[in-house]
Amino acid sequence: MDYIAMLGNQARGQADMRAFTISLVSSICAVVALSWSETSRAQAVPLIFQTTFNCPDWSQSMGLEDHDVCANGDGIEGYGGWTANGQADQITAAANNPVGPGGKGFRHYRATGGNINGGGLTMTLPTSAKEVWVRFYMRYSSGFSWNNGNPTYTKEHYWGAGEDPYIIFGIQGANSWGVHFSGTSTNYPSSLKWSTSQGGSTGDGKWHVYEYHLKQNGSGGLIEIWVDGVKVLTQTANIGSSALRWFVLGSNQSTVTGCNPCYTDYDDIAISTSGYIGPINASQVRLSPPQNLRIQ
Repeated sequence: MDYIAMLGNQARGQADMRAFTISLVSSICAVVALSWSETSRAQAVPLIFQTTFNCPDWSQSMGLEDHDVCANGDGIEGYGGWTANGQADQITAAANNPVGPGGKGFRHYRATGGNINGGGLTMTLPTSAKEVWVRFYMRYSSGFSWNNGNPTYTKEHYWGAGEDPYIIFGIQGANSWGVHFSGTSTNYPSSLKWSTSQGGSTGDGKWHVYEYHLKQNGSGGLIEIWVDGVKVLTQTANIGSSALRWFVLGSNQSTVTGCNPCYTDYDDIAISTSGYIGPINASQVRLSPPQNLRIQ
C-alpha cells in the first residue's frame, strides 16, 4: 500500500471513530434527557398543599393551635393533646427525610397496646376537593413490631376524622395498604401487605414513598395507590361525594407490641388536584456522558 492510500485509510478510520463517538455521546445524552423529561413530568403537576416541615422544632406541649405549629396560616396545627405513654409527637430534625428539601419531619409516637399514640397533626387544604393525589414519605422505626407480625389497622391519613363519612389511608383490610370508607363500612386493600413493604415482620427503619389517588363520584369513584413508585391498587369504589378538606396525619392503630415507644416519621407531603405527583426525582437516571473524552 502506497503512502497516499495509507493516509486515506487512516482518515476514514478517524472519521468512523468520530462518528461512533458522537453517536455514543448523543445516545447517552438522549437517555439522560429522556430521564430528566420523565422527572419533570412526574413533578410538574401544580400542588394545592405541600410541606417539608422546614419550620421551628415543635412538640405537643408547646400548644396545638395553628400559630403554635410551623407558620401561622399554613394549614398545619395539632390535633390532640394525648401522648404515647408520655411521649409527645414532635417536629424534629431526627424525623427528616434526607431526599427532601427541608431539614425536619414529623415524628408520631406509638406505644405498646391498642390505640396508644400521640395526638397527630391536622392538615387543612386551602380549598375543598373531590379528587386528590396525595404523595408523602413515611418511615417506621427499626424493629417496630405488631401482635402476630402485622397491624390489624393503621390510620396514617384520616380524612374528616370524627365526621361521617370519613376516609382513611393506611393498613385497611388484609394487613395491606389500602383505604377505608366509613359511608359503606368498606375496606379497599391493595396487593401490598405491611410486612412485604418492610421486608419482614418488623419495621425496617427506611423511608418509603406513598401516593394515593381519591376520586369521589358516588359508585363511579376511584382509588389508586402507589408504594415506592409501583402501583399496587386500582379500584373502582364508592367513597362518597362530600368534598375533602382536611385530614389528621398520624392517628391510631392496632396493635403494637414491644415498643416503649415506637414511632412513625412523616415528611415531604404534597397534594395535587391535577394528577400523579410521583417520588422526589422520580425516574431520574443518574447517568452522565463520559468525561475527558477525546476524538483523535
